[in-house]
Amino acid sequence: MKKLSALVTIITVTLSGCAMQSGDFPSLMKRPYESEPAMDAAAAPAAAISFLAADLQSKLSVAVTSSGAADDQFQAMLPVVKKRVDEARGAAVSSESWVVAHLELAVLEIQRSPSVEALADIDALYREQLERETGADQSGGTAILSEQRDSVQAQVDRQQAEIEAMKNRLR
Repeated sequence: MKKLSALVTIITVTLSGCAMQSGDFPSLMKRPYESEPAMDAAAAPAAAISFLAADLQSKLSVAVTSSGAADDQFQAMLPVVKKRVDEARGAAVSSESWVVAHLELAVLEIQRSPSVEALADIDALYREQLERETGADQSGGTAILSEQRDSVQAQVDRQQAEIEAMKNRLR
């Protein structure tokens, strides 16, 4: 019986809090600062992300431009090399068309080397920026470098895929 009366008391007290409808209770509506866009808080870190020292920015620009120019030339040469590879497909090893196709592929690989070098340069800049951010307790420049690195990496990957596909056709 004691357990039943204790249970009734607990239920009564709990439900009485829900039943109260009068009084000066705080509103559950959103306060003005709760409905403000969160953009202001996000805008402050964005300013930090956009900073990259001038010397690094210059080196990054040179690397990205070099990679872009190499990729443009690679893309311009690609149809000719594909044609040579298609002509040599099924040809005997060391035949003239087979040798020409391999030479064209070698030239194409040499043509893309500035893209690969640019990727290595950006990696070095990334390490340098990371050291600056760690030592100076600043942040942000690595995001810029990472974005550009991803772009150059995508170019290099596309180039490598094209070359591998053509090599596979010659086998």
